[in-house]
Amino acid sequence: MARSWPDPGSSDSGASAPNLRVKRVLGNNAALCEAEDGQEVVALGRGLGSGRRRGEVLDPNQVEQFFIAGSPDGRQQLATFLADVPLDCVRAATAIAELASVELGLPVTQSLILPLADHLAFAVQRTRDNLPVAIPLAWEVTQLYPRELAVGQRAVPLASRLLRVALSEDESVAIAMHLVNAQFAGPGTGMAMTMTEDLSRVFQVIEAQFGVTIDRQSPSAARFVTHLRYLFSRVASGQQLVEHGAGLAEAITRAYPEATVCAGKLRYLLEARLETQLSDDEAAYLALHVARLLPAAPA
Repeated sequence: MARSWPDPGSSDSGASAPNLRVKRVLGNNAALCEAEDGQEVVALGRGLGSGRRRGEVLDPNQVEQFFIAGSPDGRQQLATFLADVPLDCVRAATAIAELASVELGLPVTQSLILPLADHLAFAVQRTRDNLPVAIPLAWEVTQLYPRELAVGQRAVPLASRLLRVALSEDESVAIAMHLVNAQFAGPGTGMAMTMTEDLSRVFQVIEAQFGVTIDRQSPSAARFVTHLRYLFSRVASGQQLVEHGAGLAEAITRAYPEATVCAGKLRYLLEARLETQLSDDEAAYLALHVARLLPAAPA
C-alpha cells in the first residue's frame, strides 16, 4: 500500500494513494501529480514515470510512496530532490525512520526521511568511490546519545542490505545525528552538531569546576543531557521556563550554592552560543541538574 509521510499540517501518515493525475514526469521512478483535492504531491514507484503523459491517472498499485509538495517553492525543491535521489535510498531512509519510530517514538515524517535519503545517497557514492570520510563528534555522539546511536548501528546493516552496498559502520554516527536533530530541530544535522558541541563543552566546564570525571553513560548524565536538550528546544521555540513568584531560584541557590556558581558559568557559555538570554528559572533548573550530576549529590 502506498503511504504518505507528512509533516504537521499536511496529511495523515499511512494514507493510501489517492487518484493521482500526472502533471510532470520527474524521472523513471517519480512524477509530480495532482490529487483529487487539488493538492500536489510527488509520487514514487519503480518505473512509475516511464512513458507517462500529462493528465494520465496513475495506477495506485504502482505508487509506493507519495510526498506532499507544499508551497510553490517547496514543490520545486521537492520535485528536484526526488528526481535526483535514487528510489532505493528513499526506501532505505523510510525503513530507518520506521525503525526509529519503534525504538525512539519519533514520528515518521518527510523532514526525517528526506534528509536521511540524501545522506544515504551520498554515503553510497562515497562507498563506491572508496572515499573515506571523517565523522565529526563521533566520541561525543557515542557518549551523549546512546539510544540514537543504537538505532544508527542497527540502521547501517539494514540500509546496506536494501542498497546492496556495504556501508561503513561509522555511518551509524551520522544517522544518529539525524535522529537527534529530528527530535529537537529541523531537517539535517546542523543544529544537532551545534548542540552536541555545546553539551561536550558543558561537561568539560563542570569537570574543571569540581575536579571530577563524569561518566557520560551514567543515569545522572543521561538525565542531565535530556534536560539540556529540552532547554535548547525551549530556547529555539521561545518558550523558556518562567515560574513567576515561586522563589525557585532562591531556594535552589540556598540548597546548592556551589552548583549555582557553576551554573552561572554555564549560563554565560550557553547565552553566548545560543545568542539569547536564559531566564532566571532556566538558570536555576540548570543549577539543580548540575547538583544532581555530581557524584556526591543525591540521585
